[in-house]
Amino acid sequence: MLKCANLKHDTLSMRRKKTDSCLGAQGKSVGSEVNLYDCDDKSELQKWECKNETLLALKGQQLYIEVKPDETIALSRTVGSNNDFTITGTSSGACSRTYRDYYTIEGNAFGKICSFPFLYKDRWFGDCTTYDSSTKRQWCAVETKYEHEQWGYCPTACDWANNIVTGAYYQLNTQSVLTWAQADTSCKQQGASLLSLIDLHEQAFVTGKTLWIGLVLDPEHGWQWSDGKPFRYLRWSTGNPLPNPGHNCAFLDSIGQHTWQSSSCVKKLGYICYKDGAPPTPPQIEQGFCSAPWIPYNGHCFHLHRATQTWSDAQRECRKEDGDLVSIRNVEDQSFVISQLGFGTSDELWIGLNDRKTEGLFDWSDHSTVSFTSWEFGKPSVSTDTEDCILIRGENGNWADRSCDEKHGFICMKQSATESTGDEVDVDIGCKAGWKRHGSYCYFVGTETKTFDEAKEDCKTSDSYLADVSNGVDNAFLVSLVGVRPEKYFWLGLSNQKDIDQFVWTNTDSVRFTHWNAEMPGYKKGCVAMTTGILAGLWDLLPCTNQEKYICKHLAEGAVITVAPQTQTPPQCAEGWIRVGTRNMCSKVQPEKTWYEARDYCRAIGGDLLSIHSASELLVGRIEYLLSWIGLHIPDTSTGYTWSDGSPVNFQHWQEGEPNNHNNDESCAEFIIYKSDGAGSWNDVNCDSYNDWLCQIRAGTVEKVTHFLSDIVYYNTTSDGWLVWRGNQYFINTNAMSMEDARHFCQQRHGDLVSVTSKDENLFLWKKISRSYRSYYLGLSVDLDGSFWWMDGSPVALQKWDEDQPNSNAFDENCVFMTYYMGFWRTCNCGQEQQSICKRGNSAPVNTTAAPTVPPKGGCSPKWTKFDSKVRNHLPLENTSLLPLKFSAFLTTKMAESATTDLWIGLNCLKRDGFYWVDGKARQFTNWGHSVSIHNLLAWCLRYYPKIPALPEPAVTNIYVNLGNDSIKVETKNLTWDDAKKQCEDDKANLASLRTEWTHAYVELLAMNLKAPLWIGLNKKQTGGFFRYIDGWHLNAASWAEGEPSRDQPCVYMDVDGKWRTAFCNRTMNSVCMLSTDVPPTESTNFPGICPEQTNVEYQQSYTWLPFKGHCYLFMTEEIEWADAASSCIRHGGILASIEDPDEQQFIKSNLERFQDSHSAFWIGLYKTHKGMITLFEKIFSRKKMYFSCKQTKV
Repeated sequence: MLKCANLKHDTLSMRRKKTDSCLGAQGKSVGSEVNLYDCDDKSELQKWECKNETLLALKGQQLYIEVKPDETIALSRTVGSNNDFTITGTSSGACSRTYRDYYTIEGNAFGKICSFPFLYKDRWFGDCTTYDSSTKRQWCAVETKYEHEQWGYCPTACDWANNIVTGAYYQLNTQSVLTWAQADTSCKQQGASLLSLIDLHEQAFVTGKTLWIGLVLDPEHGWQWSDGKPFRYLRWSTGNPLPNPGHNCAFLDSIGQHTWQSSSCVKKLGYICYKDGAPPTPPQIEQGFCSAPWIPYNGHCFHLHRATQTWSDAQRECRKEDGDLVSIRNVEDQSFVISQLGFGTSDELWIGLNDRKTEGLFDWSDHSTVSFTSWEFGKPSVSTDTEDCILIRGENGNWADRSCDEKHGFICMKQSATESTGDEVDVDIGCKAGWKRHGSYCYFVGTETKTFDEAKEDCKTSDSYLADVSNGVDNAFLVSLVGVRPEKYFWLGLSNQKDIDQFVWTNTDSVRFTHWNAEMPGYKKGCVAMTTGILAGLWDLLPCTNQEKYICKHLAEGAVITVAPQTQTPPQCAEGWIRVGTRNMCSKVQPEKTWYEARDYCRAIGGDLLSIHSASELLVGRIEYLLSWIGLHIPDTSTGYTWSDGSPVNFQHWQEGEPNNHNNDESCAEFIIYKSDGAGSWNDVNCDSYNDWLCQIRAGTVEKVTHFLSDIVYYNTTSDGWLVWRGNQYFINTNAMSMEDARHFCQQRHGDLVSVTSKDENLFLWKKISRSYRSYYLGLSVDLDGSFWWMDGSPVALQKWDEDQPNSNAFDENCVFMTYYMGFWRTCNCGQEQQSICKRGNSAPVNTTAAPTVPPKGGCSPKWTKFDSKVRNHLPLENTSLLPLKFSAFLTTKMAESATTDLWIGLNCLKRDGFYWVDGKARQFTNWGHSVSIHNLLAWCLRYYPKIPALPEPAVTNIYVNLGNDSIKVETKNLTWDDAKKQCEDDKANLASLRTEWTHAYVELLAMNLKAPLWIGLNKKQTGGFFRYIDGWHLNAASWAEGEPSRDQPCVYMDVDGKWRTAFCNRTMNSVCMLSTDVPPTESTNFPGICPEQTNVEYQQSYTWLPFKGHCYLFMTEEIEWADAASSCIRHGGILASIEDPDEQQFIKSNLERFQDSHSAFWIGLYKTHKGMITLFEKIFSRKKMYFSCKQTKV
């Protein structure tokens, strides 16, 4: 039996003694042995996928893991009992407990996901570990090889901050940067939830931070707390919540009054987790007695009045009878009110909730604790303060705020009596003792836990059956019956034990209502149980062997079931429509729309999207090919699949492996039929995809004439064909070309390849290309370090990567395209020919072409050979792009001068979809022979030449002056910087590096005496974009003049005042050469030392340093002034960060980008003094408050 430890996306981690290994195959063929190997996340032979709950296959292959008779494991194409794998000690399949992402806490990984397995100190870890932890807290790495030393603590229920007023516990994750959904998952992993704020005490405890809270927009109830706490306290910022599409989450704003702001849920912020203290012991509720016409429930009596009154008058009427307006304390009370008091869908009835005392803080009129709310969508209103009183209305009994002066019916509530008066209402007529009546039926809650089949048999002994549920009111009654019970589940009579596709009740095959929980029912067999607690009333599909309590049901004595009238011959379907199975419905395929557009169109003509409730309704044999929407969808993340027409989900027919919610972006179902598979199957896809769609309408119904708007959205266009959308212009270039050519195409038209900065913009572009079935270049570039940047300079505020993207294993995939399916992004070689999208501002001139760029002219460095605008040299292990035929001939002649005639070039087909140049240039030329042989690894390199003129004749050599280990010579001939460098090199010297005080002083005197500036050995163009001496020495001191160095002038000279200044390198002046016996240090790749694990704890939040090369860094999200930030860094054992080279700049920049949604700027250690040092701020200590980053040397 296979013991599975961890199925992470597509890598199966296994446990073997004290090490962790990964399951891998020897090859991609039948019979290839499957065994345990050291984990390699790049190996295609260690990637697996689930075909069903028990069947594992090599990813992308129809090759399944099979146990052979000799108990070895190999790959097979057959599927049988030897392919079924279960988790040891359970009946669950290997794929039933796949890997869960664990978001790290604290550490230096900014909340990234644990990477399992990970390699640390030559040892593999497949789970969180305390290894090497000084605090003995479990931790994990966030990368497979731990190369960048990024780590974090694993989720924990310990070490939380405590609010002594409320007894609650908090975890402030200020150093994390997660989306709302990721933050929600992180809290739930620790037995907590995102913070819900239901009173002023909690609000005051967490002020001063910009962090996600648990407020989320529910499609039925509007804004709700994700942990189910009541939404009774409002503290929105002015103008919030915004009505913008996609702004479905909220964060706590640290600026101003610490109010709430709505936001897109994909922003990346810190977050607050919250959990209650010890829950109070629930009081023992005596049922009590109620005189007629009051109805008893849970220790109270209830009475519904339909005579209309203002809210105040209604309250007085209730108090006359020793009661008050009803307070609804939980979902069970709510279910009782709408199911057992005679409540009707047209009723509008006052309840006791109001905010008359404190605006925005709702309380019950009887002063009981507000522990439950059930608002209508868009309620309570935030735009008015005149609607202070609450009523209950509608089919589901949701709540709305209205003016207290309006007149409505009302519901009263009072405590039940301890003794009977003899005139109570008998609510359980016709039921045996211990049974409860609802409608025409009696219900009984089983007292012992049993399996589904045992419960079914036990109900039969009392002439009853496991309860069925016909509608929402019946479901609400059951919630009132068991919702407050401590047990988690109660069996109902629904299951799909016989047929995985079809759900049936134990007493009838007719299923008229379902109420699935999130991710239910899934595509597996099981039996249905009702949940209790916060999720009371929702249905879960459980293994039928689980031991749960149960609910029995039978017809009440004396009750009569109304027999449905005999069905007449159903009317015919209209022309072009076909009947749906045996139902009185007709369906018709319509042309392409999104799911929501299709649903709205069907409703506009009097129908809805097709719902399917049995195999007979699958259009078998009627259609040879179909790819169409049906009405199945997930309306929100808190529920399972529902049909858009409100009918029950009692039948399902998913493809193998579906629904899979690919990239967490698929919540609508399509019906697929092929000629070879006439019964078809269902697949979940993104609801904004374009599909044909199946509309249903009742037979005999005349299709309504509608002026429904077409789904085709017409945009304004410019005279040169660009689309206008939200202040920008876009051009869809359907000509396939390389990225470089595509960008040139855009730039010629005053634009650039498109930058996508919002979810709406991505959706807009995807809809424009989705029907083309082609991929389109975006303007996103991927650097070698894996960082991203938009070519037009826009910030990277959105990422929409496809599964397994971006491809960090591909060294030559530096460009990005958008897929036509669902608009996801993928990386590719920049030489691939793709269609593309251009973007420009609205102010761009139209019908004009940008002036071409004139290429620079110049020569080549030593050892390089000039050819046209390229410089070539043959060096080991480098690559080149070979473009024109003339160049090919040139290389052929040069090959004759080499020791071998077999040379590597930069063309490869590593991606197996064609040959591409590794530098991403377009494939404009090939010159294939009959065969290729590869021997010595001698390669041709290519680079664009620097802007240097032709080399001058050698100058007359003067005498070198000895200064310690250095010798200095001045060249009084006016030369460009490059010519001066060459002049020195002719002496086997370099332009001077002023590394010592005496050398600097001597050169300073030379400039003063000559009264002329002197070139020195600094040119940032030749040293990677930052200032370092060209002989390899780093700057250990500098003498910049005020306002220097200039950003766009790369070469440096010593001026006559002893200060360094920058200039363009083609300026001519005297220069200084230097010979030295000192050997410059080599660049180290080994940086010993470690960073502190923990330096300080605030709000139970530890701060951990992030290593980079020889230093450690701490990014602080505390908003303070520069001087305070400098002091804070010292207290933490470091200093405000200095940035010494582009690598360090990029490291800090990439880490700051994680905070871009919440923190716009961070202090660093650069400042201005009275001596005229480099200026960053306007004065020595700016009073502006910002976040900051600290730095210290490894120890």
